[in-house]
Amino acid sequence: MNENRWDFSLGTSGILRSMLRPSGSLLASSRAAQRRTIFREAARLLAATLHKAGVALSDLLGAVMDVIVMLGLPLLYAASAYLTLDLPARLFAGRVRFSGTGFLFFLAALGVSLLGVSRTVRGAVPVAPVRPRFARAMLLAGWAAALLLTVADLAG
Repeated sequence: MNENRWDFSLGTSGILRSMLRPSGSLLASSRAAQRRTIFREAARLLAATLHKAGVALSDLLGAVMDVIVMLGLPLLYAASAYLTLDLPARLFAGRVRFSGTGFLFFLAALGVSLLGVSRTVRGAVPVAPVRPRFARAMLLAGWAAALLLTVADLAG
């Protein structure tokens, strides 16, 4: 009799015992499966690239808008202070007549001026990276300059 403990027969206790086998995409046994996998991966890469590009573009546009607001709002406050004082002064002095467009300019200037004044009164954080005290001083300086320009406009 054979004294070998290892039986290499093809029976149930031999080579053909049950074993774990990979399934699904791990086999990739057909070309069609390989093409589907490559197409899926390419689609995922494209979607991820487009998403990252969209996020980068959104961040860039946000930064541009922040710079525009930061630099433009103080100038807009100064211009609106001037128009809020000058347009009614010209009307009362009899130098001009308000048209529809002039009235809309006045209302827009009044709205922006009231926005600046209300933000100052509430103690809101300034848009520009400056101290709140400096922002208040600049708003008051803008109103003082608008008053001087209005008086100079009416005198001249």
